[in-house]
Amino acid sequence: MNARPTLAAMILSILVVGTLALAPAAAPRSSVTYPSSMAVLGHSGATGFASDPDHPGRDARTNSWATGTNAAVRSIYSRILAHNPKIRNHNANFAEDGATLRELANQVRRALALKIEPQLVLVQIMDNDIRCDGQDESRYADFQTELTATLETLAKGLPKARIFMVSQWGTLTSYIKAVQSLGLGVRLEHAGKGPCSIFEPGTGRVVPEHVAYLKRVTNGYHAALAAACAAVRTCRYDGGAARRLVVTAADLGWRHQHLSIQGHAKLAAIEWTALY
Repeated sequence: MNARPTLAAMILSILVVGTLALAPAAAPRSSVTYPSSMAVLGHSGATGFASDPDHPGRDARTNSWATGTNAAVRSIYSRILAHNPKIRNHNANFAEDGATLRELANQVRRALALKIEPQLVLVQIMDNDIRCDGQDESRYADFQTELTATLETLAKGLPKARIFMVSQWGTLTSYIKAVQSLGLGVRLEHAGKGPCSIFEPGTGRVVPEHVAYLKRVTNGYHAALAAACAAVRTCRYDGGAARRLVVTAADLGWRHQHLSIQGHAKLAAIEWTALY
């Protein structure tokens, strides 16, 4: 599997259009029960890929917003650890660079095989299932059906676990501004003629019709993502929380396709609020 997801997948992962209501306010902290074990499944968004400036083309799982141990990130795992020491070292990360629903199904099987069953399972998936070939709108139903089946397998195997489905990070407006602030060379590096290419070859200008396509397609897949989660009793969607992350240039790692350490820290804070 290619450790560098396509530009289309990267761009699709940072889009936001419209809003989905955030989850209802959580109960008072005193009533919250924190898990003693957890796992994260999904794609390179959870592996910390490209977040280490010294090794930009590699995973850096210590920087993961979900299960990382880097104090600068304050991952979901680190925040739970502060409330429940029993979770120490029980933070499995099965995410893979370039993962699609096919890989997610394999990750579920690995999670079910853990000796200590995870009580919380974070899921971050979607980007690499979008082909961006102009036919994506015909695939929403199949995507929803397959994801629902995979989540049902997970829920059946871990009936006491809480499943938390994460939306894709960032707003389109803030991402465009962040890339533009890095100069023409960066825009041209990501320019193309396909329907998912925001920037025009040669000029680096934003292509409005491509932006409109990205908005429409990404919203469609997110609706399918939310519906699949809603069909499984123990699954809860983050309500589109990550899609509201305001991206800056400093939040982007190598090749501006993944989050930096700072970006992972921002995503961790957003998801923590949505989760608890």
